[in-house]
Amino acid sequence: MSEHENWVSVYSSTVLASVELLKHVLAEQGIDAVVMNQKDSFYPVIGEIQLFVHRDHVIRALKIIEESSL
Repeated sequence: MSEHENWVSVYSSTVLASVELLKHVLAEQGIDAVVMNQKDSFYPVIGEIQLFVHRDHVIRALKIIEESSL
């Protein structure tokens, strides 16, 4: 299994601030998260920003995200 297969997207948005805020919320709960900005640099209305966590933390992260009401 490659290193990339261990990370799962748990949230996506077109607003970087929302993703960064959730990353901070997860970090406060001891869950490391990685932001991947897939927005096009020339046409910023195209693409999304995704938040990934290690697959061992997916269920807990999704519960925290759901409870955060963002």
